[in-house]
Amino acid sequence: MTIHKSLRFLASASLCLLTLGGTGLAAEAEAPLIAPATPTSPAAMNCRDVIDGVQNRYNGYDSWRLVHMEITDENGAVKTRTIGAAHKNFGINRRLRSIVFEPAELRDVEALLRDSFEPAIPDKVWSYLPSAEKVIDVKSEDLSQRLYGSDLAIGEMLIRLAKDYDCEFLSTGDYLGFPVYKLYVNPRTEAEVIRLGLRDGELWVDTETFMPVYSSFNADAPNEQRVLETLKLRWVNGVFAPEKYRVSTLKEGRVISVSVFTTEGETFNIGLPSRWFERDDLGSKTSDFRHFRTGTAQH
Repeated sequence: MTIHKSLRFLASASLCLLTLGGTGLAAEAEAPLIAPATPTSPAAMNCRDVIDGVQNRYNGYDSWRLVHMEITDENGAVKTRTIGAAHKNFGINRRLRSIVFEPAELRDVEALLRDSFEPAIPDKVWSYLPSAEKVIDVKSEDLSQRLYGSDLAIGEMLIRLAKDYDCEFLSTGDYLGFPVYKLYVNPRTEAEVIRLGLRDGELWVDTETFMPVYSSFNADAPNEQRVLETLKLRWVNGVFAPEKYRVSTLKEGRVISVSVFTTEGETFNIGLPSRWFERDDLGSKTSDFRHFRTGTAQH
C-alpha cells in the first residue's frame, strides 16, 4: 500500500479459485501465470507466489521524500499538507518517520512507525504533538486512523504479511501500460481487519517488481470502499515507486473524499542515520531530521 509498510509506503492493490493455503491449480503447475518480464524477474506460479512477492518486494534500504497532499471532501472543500517522510530498514523490519511542514497549525507534528515482520514484535506507532510537547503511543492493533487527515490509513503504509491473507487469482491484465496480476484477497483474522480498517478486495500487482499499483477494498465501515490508484510510476535509484497516487473513499458507490499524493525529491539508499528512527529523537529540539533535504550533505 512504498511512503508503502513503505511511503515503502505505500501501500494496497488487487487480488479464481486458488487460496493462499489451499491446493494449486493443476493446469498451471508447470507454467508461470505470465511470462517473466525479464530473464531475472521472478516467475509466479500461483496467487501465493504473487502475494509473497508483494510482501518481499524491494523498497530500498532507506529513503526520503517530500509528499504534497491535496485532500478534497464530499463538499468540494480542499485542504493541503506538505510532509517530509523517510524509512530505514533494521534487519528484516523497518521504521518510517514523517513530519508536517505545512499548514502552520500542524507544523512539526511527527509520527514514527515500526513496521515489523516478527510475530513477537508488533507494529507500533508513536506521534509527537508539539502543542503538548508530548509523544503519544498509538495502539499497535489499531492503525486505521488516517495519515494527517488524508484518506490513507496509517496501516496502509505498512507491508501486509502474506500469511495474514487468503487469496484467489483472477486474471492478468494491463495498468498504465504495465502488465499486472489481478488478485482477490481476504484477511484471515478480525485482528487484521481492525488493524487496517479494511476487509476483502482486489489487488493489482506489477508482474516485474510486485509493486501494488491499484486496489479496491471494502472498508470495515458499512457500505464503504477504499480505492488506491498509482498515477505515475518510475524507477528511482533502482526502486520502482509512484511519483503520484490517489486514494479515494466511497460510500455506497459514491466518492465522498479523495486524497492525491505527489512526491518531490524522492531518493533511496542514501545512508540515513539510525538515530532518526529512535523514539527519543521524535520531537527532539536537537534532531536534524526536520532540516534534511536531498541534495544536502550525506549523513
